[in-house]
Amino acid sequence: MKQPDSMSDVYAAVVHDVKNQLAELSWRLGERKDAQQETLIAINAARRLSEMLLLHRQQHALLCVNADQINAADFLAILAAEYRQLFPAITIDIDSSKAPAFAFFDDTLVRMALANALHNACRFAHSRVQLSANEQDNMLVFEVCDDGPGYPLEILASGGLSPATMSGTGSGLGLYLSRKIAELHQLEGRCGRVALGNNQGAVFRMLLP
Repeated sequence: MKQPDSMSDVYAAVVHDVKNQLAELSWRLGERKDAQQETLIAINAARRLSEMLLLHRQQHALLCVNADQINAADFLAILAAEYRQLFPAITIDIDSSKAPAFAFFDDTLVRMALANALHNACRFAHSRVQLSANEQDNMLVFEVCDDGPGYPLEILASGGLSPATMSGTGSGLGLYLSRKIAELHQLEGRCGRVALGNNQGAVFRMLLP
């Protein structure tokens, strides 16, 4: 086993280890069925550490895409099932009727980006969130919409261009990494992108070639 050869490697190794321990804690709390808020706290902390680890990899040019053939409808169904357990008071609908049968993308990275968007949507929704997947102009489009107050103007203005764009919602780093994850997906001169908007609530869109 290769030993860490710099403080950067040590940092990444520690973050990864703590993230895994938090994930284990959240799983054990989830088994109890009476610790929903504690489970959410543990999962949120693990998510933040995952973001820090991705940011570290991105800043050191270590972030890369491992694309595989994935069923978009199944992908959304699994993601929605997880968050229905975490946010039982929120109705999470899925629309994958116009999604391609299969698409090629990095399951782990895209799942992390959409999980961040879905987590924020569930936090700020009044009662309903919709996940959808469709195909537009030879691009796979994932969309997360909620019926909450929408994105703050400063988030829309920045578009998640900088990891320093943090707000009281804590969504700045996640949006920045989501944009980087999308841009890493490239095909025939096209690259992915993230688009934000408000339409009776926040709208997060990830477009992948």
